[in-house]
Amino acid sequence: MIRVGAALLFLLLSLAGCGFQPQLRDSTGQYDIAIPSIAGRDGQVLRAALVQRLNRFEQPRNPLYVLELRLSVGTDEVLALNPRACLTDGRNCSWSEVEATARFQIRSTGVAGSGQAEAIVWQGFARGRSDQRRAQTGWRFGSAAEEARTRALLQLADDLALQVSVALSRP
Repeated sequence: MIRVGAALLFLLLSLAGCGFQPQLRDSTGQYDIAIPSIAGRDGQVLRAALVQRLNRFEQPRNPLYVLELRLSVGTDEVLALNPRACLTDGRNCSWSEVEATARFQIRSTGVAGSGQAEAIVWQGFARGRSDQRRAQTGWRFGSAAEEARTRALLQLADDLALQVSVALSRP
């Protein structure tokens, strides 16, 4: 048992200095993609979430790639039933769905010395959604609606971050 543990420890220690680094990040742990400002409050929430997921510290100074997107956020009433019954017993209530979508593209910047010309690397569509039951929100409907909107934007950021990592890991 001790030999197995020692062999495993030796194997782990031998890989510690091998120089392995994740493929999409530079030596500081940053993705090499810039995320420009996105208009509006929803854009600020989405950009902050994307920066958190793609750029651990700050925007890269000379990025090889730029993420460009068109954001759309909408709220639809999915189901509207009897409001009086909903208030009395919590059944037959209205449901709302918040959907955040983005058409996006990843463009190479053609930075001098990178050997790349400016070109579109990836185009795609991403979506995040959240729903809420209005009877559960009661007097705090405004803040609950904002929370549902934020959840949809965070799901959108997760989808975008995943697609960015797939796009930039392709040979």
